[in-house]
Amino acid sequence: MTATSHWPAFRILGLRLLGYRKNYTIDFTDEAGHARALSIIAGEISTGKTTILEFIDFCLGSSSHPQHPEIVDSVKAAQLSIEVDIPVQNLDSSGTGLSDLVAPDAVRLGYSRQRYVFQRGVEGSTRDVLIFSGDLTSFDSVAPRLLSTDSSAEDSLSKFLLQLCGLDGIRLKVAPTKPDSATHALSFRDIAPLWFLSNTRLDNKNIAFEHQPPKALKLKQVVDLLFDVFDESGAILSGQIAELQSELSAERNGLKAVWRFIREQGVPDNPVELEALQVDAEGVFRQALLALEHIDDVARERTAFAEEARSEYLNKVQEARESENRARERETLLRRLAPLRAQYSDDLKKLTMLKEAKRLFDPLSVIVCPACASDIPSAEVVNGHCSLCRSEIRHLEHSALQDGLHPGADAAASVAIDDVDVTKELNSTRRRLKELNGYIAAVEVEAIEARKSVAQFDAESAELQRRLDLLTRDAITPLLSERDAVTAAVSDAVTVRSQLLQHQRMLESTSEKDRSVQDLAVRLSDLRRRLAESEANRRGRTALLDSLSARFSEILESFGYPKLSEAFIDKNLLPHVRGIRYDQVGSSGATTLISLAWELAIFELAYEEGRRHPGFLMVDSPQKNLAPETQPGQAAVSGEDEGFAGEAIVRRIYRHLDLWLRGAGAGAQIILVDNVPPPSVEGAVVARYGGAGGPAPYGLIDDAPGQ
Repeated sequence: MTATSHWPAFRILGLRLLGYRKNYTIDFTDEAGHARALSIIAGEISTGKTTILEFIDFCLGSSSHPQHPEIVDSVKAAQLSIEVDIPVQNLDSSGTGLSDLVAPDAVRLGYSRQRYVFQRGVEGSTRDVLIFSGDLTSFDSVAPRLLSTDSSAEDSLSKFLLQLCGLDGIRLKVAPTKPDSATHALSFRDIAPLWFLSNTRLDNKNIAFEHQPPKALKLKQVVDLLFDVFDESGAILSGQIAELQSELSAERNGLKAVWRFIREQGVPDNPVELEALQVDAEGVFRQALLALEHIDDVARERTAFAEEARSEYLNKVQEARESENRARERETLLRRLAPLRAQYSDDLKKLTMLKEAKRLFDPLSVIVCPACASDIPSAEVVNGHCSLCRSEIRHLEHSALQDGLHPGADAAASVAIDDVDVTKELNSTRRRLKELNGYIAAVEVEAIEARKSVAQFDAESAELQRRLDLLTRDAITPLLSERDAVTAAVSDAVTVRSQLLQHQRMLESTSEKDRSVQDLAVRLSDLRRRLAESEANRRGRTALLDSLSARFSEILESFGYPKLSEAFIDKNLLPHVRGIRYDQVGSSGATTLISLAWELAIFELAYEEGRRHPGFLMVDSPQKNLAPETQPGQAAVSGEDEGFAGEAIVRRIYRHLDLWLRGAGAGAQIILVDNVPPPSVEGAVVARYGGAGGPAPYGLIDDAPGQ
């Protein structure tokens, strides 16, 4: 069977790593901006070639990204640009859409190219992916869509990619041989082995995951799905159709309800009519604004004669405000000075009390004995005791006793000295208090005068306002009602504009939902077309294996595989050559060729038949275990690898790829990582890294420290 289209036909346009110092970009397009059929990343080992493929895989949902030190230190996010053909509805000759989108034969499908950019961070949580419309040079202004890399999420990257491939809504059986087997949802990662042949899978003798039974079982189901093997895919397609029919019916019912609500709200369902209403509303709004401006201009002209009175009134109002500010400032100052005056008064009282206490209660003023009225002799401290009362005073000795002074002898002099000090401070405090009282009295006068000025200016401004109103009343009054009417018209026009804008948004939202419903109808029609083709061809698994085996043998023959015979792929998808299983061949070079031919057989056949393969293939190191060039003096390779050491096989591999991409594979894309590709494909090299001591750039991260 040969299909007329190659949908979905993914094409990788470019990869950009967003870095801290700079961005690192790999471009897979030609001068015209179209994806290259063959892209080769060449260069020395440890320069980042494989990292490019791994980041592409990471942007398409892989759980991990490269962890090399230069990547960790330099890269914060990765952006992958792709182009994909998506099915769309063809228009009939009259330019209108077909009336019935659900009948199997009512839709003719066309394909439209759409570009997306996937952005995924490498820091912190890497479970979210941003999807933009456009390419790396220009993102769409529409906000990006946020998807999860968790395939079980409602809005996941896997579901989005499967929708582009037409594989969404499919569930795989855990045990296919059991009718009542449990199922799990198909993930885009389940088909990754068919578009990414990694370096390790080339020669690890596990090409079909035969050493991992669960993965091998899943791979067999994926291949059956990919080629619409009727034994399995017919029932799956029927299930997809039923699920999509139910979803389409629900969406159409919802769309009808939305349209009914819109019509009930009086929203025109014709965008042209709505646009005309918006133009009319905009005109009414502008006319209302012009009318309002005209009325204000007339009012200003009619009241020009009262300009002097208006100016006088405004000046008086300004003077009243200034007086109010001055009065407020003086009153605030008075409130702040009051506590200071109280403090000075309190200090004056304390000093006066101190002076009186020194004079009335001097502890050494007793000079006559209260018992006999005899003069008290001079007092002194003898051996720590008072000579008068014999009390012990070692810890508390009066200065007069220590000096041997008679209490009455120098008491007057001592009191006089104390009086002089207290009196000086007392006089100073009284002077400061007097000055403060004088300043407060002046501020009070100013505050009173400012408050009187405020009252006077308020009264004068009120009188001036009354005079201004009398002068302008006859000129303004006739315009008031007219201005109120125009103001109401402006308000009404604003309301109408807002309503029409809301109607436009509702109509746009509904139109978007309508397009979504049409997309569902197109997908449903495509599934029905595929089901009809599957039923018409009814190719079973045996026929599929025969086709794959034939293509596998043809590819090995084009490679120049030595002593080729009995090359086929068995029911477990394991390749055989010379009648024995590939992992028993023994030659590592042979294993590489067989693995590469196996991958290409599935890819080429799926693409040529228009199956739901993404349409691109990435291969890491196709020359692994093969000698790329025969150099003079090179030691001969002995043993079973001898047949794979020459450069002829390498050239044949690339010639096969080139011929297929130019012929039956036109529109497909192959990306290779190779150390030394042959000169015949030099034009397909999109990046070449020199490595240590080689030409620049050193590698993908060309500004990494130490390079």
